[in-house]
Amino acid sequence: MTVPRDVDEARNVLRAALGDGETWFEAAEAAPEVSGTWPQELREEAGALRRLRTRVSTTLINVALLGYFSSGKSFLLSGLQGGLDLVDVPASDPDGEPGEKYVGLLPSSPVPTTACPASVVPVDGQAEVDASGTGFLRVRFTDAPPDEWEDVGNSPAPSVVAAYAMHAADIADRLRPHRGREVAEVELQLADTPLPAKFYDLPGVGSPNPVHDTIVRRALLEADCYLYATPADRTLSDEDLKLIRDLYDHCLLSGPQGRRKRVVWVVTAIDRADHYDLRNQPAWKATVDRNNQYLKENFTLPSGEPDLGFFGGGFIAVSAAREARAAKLAAEGAEAASHRERNKSKMDELRQALEDLISSGTGIRHIAAVAAWARQLIGPRHEVLDQLLQTERLEIDELKERLENQRRRVHLVETALPAMREELERKLHDRVRRSIRPFSRLAAHLHGQLDATIRETDLNKTAKAHQVQLLKAQTLRAWLESATGPVTLWSQEYDDFKQDVVRTVDRYFGDRQLAGRLPEFTFDVNDVSVTQQPRRSTTTGYDIVQRAAALVGLAAPVAAGGSWVYGLAAAGTLVPPAGLVAGVAALVYAVVQKHKRSASSLDVLREEWIQDIDTEAAAVQEQFTLAVSVRGTEVIDHLADNLAQYREMLEESSALIQERIAQPENRARQEVIDQLEPLCAEGTRLISVLRGLERLGDGA
Repeated sequence: MTVPRDVDEARNVLRAALGDGETWFEAAEAAPEVSGTWPQELREEAGALRRLRTRVSTTLINVALLGYFSSGKSFLLSGLQGGLDLVDVPASDPDGEPGEKYVGLLPSSPVPTTACPASVVPVDGQAEVDASGTGFLRVRFTDAPPDEWEDVGNSPAPSVVAAYAMHAADIADRLRPHRGREVAEVELQLADTPLPAKFYDLPGVGSPNPVHDTIVRRALLEADCYLYATPADRTLSDEDLKLIRDLYDHCLLSGPQGRRKRVVWVVTAIDRADHYDLRNQPAWKATVDRNNQYLKENFTLPSGEPDLGFFGGGFIAVSAAREARAAKLAAEGAEAASHRERNKSKMDELRQALEDLISSGTGIRHIAAVAAWARQLIGPRHEVLDQLLQTERLEIDELKERLENQRRRVHLVETALPAMREELERKLHDRVRRSIRPFSRLAAHLHGQLDATIRETDLNKTAKAHQVQLLKAQTLRAWLESATGPVTLWSQEYDDFKQDVVRTVDRYFGDRQLAGRLPEFTFDVNDVSVTQQPRRSTTTGYDIVQRAAALVGLAAPVAAGGSWVYGLAAAGTLVPPAGLVAGVAALVYAVVQKHKRSASSLDVLREEWIQDIDTEAAAVQEQFTLAVSVRGTEVIDHLADNLAQYREMLEESSALIQERIAQPENRARQEVIDQLEPLCAEGTRLISVLRGLERLGDGA
């Protein structure tokens, strides 16, 4: 296929392929010699393909919004996605003047409120619900399974949205069956959005509600980039430091090696800080300058230079309110005034910054992932049809030989898997142990790098303590990724372990190429980080973490941290595993804060910080060991699932061969071949197009 030149072209190619895929599924329903459930199965998979077409046309990036209370996140999100309106309201008393009111997609308040995580998800005309107007609201409750959502309806009133999203709202505005239940998160599906992005409006890490905290941490891991909002009428201070450092840790430690996640910094509500100062400049400009300087001073590299990879281009100043006013003026025919207000809002500048992230590679990676999902839907069905076609072309003697060969392979798959798993788990255990040997030196290394600095620092001062924490995170990452560090060792051991899988399959099946033919039916051990087809087994992330911990003799922190460790592994961020320690910095900070409250003197506090380095080093080792073990266990499970699919394919093929042998005279062989040949040819073309789109993600 011709390689697409940019995101828009790649998206158009994929949308066309997905549309052709739906047509292909419809044609394949009538394929001869298939099971009675085949048409229904294909209709369900065509629906999945249709939903993927919706995804590729909308959610190109996931953006996590962070900021302290009343920072304007929800207000800004509504404005970014065209859901903020300025409306006229009558006076509250007979003698009063009419006023104006801003109405957004999500509730916002000028005073601190407690809210649950919320997301705004773009959909197009192919969506299964009506997302027109102000969107379609659905909610998930804490007493329901993780993937079970309940619909509220289209274009809900602001009071209804608030009743689900804000704890202080009136629950009488909820649907009757929903009253008295605790909301885990809300989602608003929205049609015709200006930006092709899913926005997470997050209350912040460290929520007193463990369900909300888990959702926030998951959203931070899933986010392609972050947007940090702070209001124009206040500047950053030490109160912001904890939240921004959490964000720094995620950017530094969660992203793939050499490719950090990006942060877009935003000063909101500049319309409220428009008065001029002594320099005849709007007050919000001084806020932007001071905020930029704050980041430069507090987030530095070991050389002392600002960490520009985190700081980026600094703060963008915007006013969603001004853009909403511009829309109202335009509707009233005041085009000149509307144009001025829109320019002053600077909202288009912020949208352009987010669109630049899409064009710089994030969008391509999303397109590649959707292409992988689509190929894994089409591939197995194409394989069945291709097997049918090849079978129809065989003579009876060849069919008998093929049937016996299929039966031998089915028996071999059934008997070989337990021994293969035991052997691979033993090899994985040995490779994990070799990878973690450097950790015996980690505590001494951290002491050598940090002890003197800690003893010279006034840890009772938040900014000074922050600098030590910053140095610790940077020292840890540098050590992990050094030439002799565990990241480097694991990268080689992981590559070698994948070759162990290939050699093991070769030895048991006498076919070195089989490992490269398992599902789609392909099991590509060199590409296990791509989005996988939904698991066929009942194995859960919880189970995988437990088994991986048992493999290396750890007491797995399944309740507290197992889910996010598994999430990192399943998302592919552990190759290379720089993201293994994402979240350790937050753990360490909590320990430090405890000592800060209990220490009786500065010297005691310093010594406790130094003593805690040993505990921190052990925690990092445990997280590293558990996460790489999860990664290896996932490879073994993926092989087992794919061998199960391979066995099913063999059994289906054997059954068809038996039918063919029993009644060869009744086969309208050529008619079947004539039906199957164009289907197989089109399936081959679609898989080729999708593979080409997948490869685009490798260089993004």
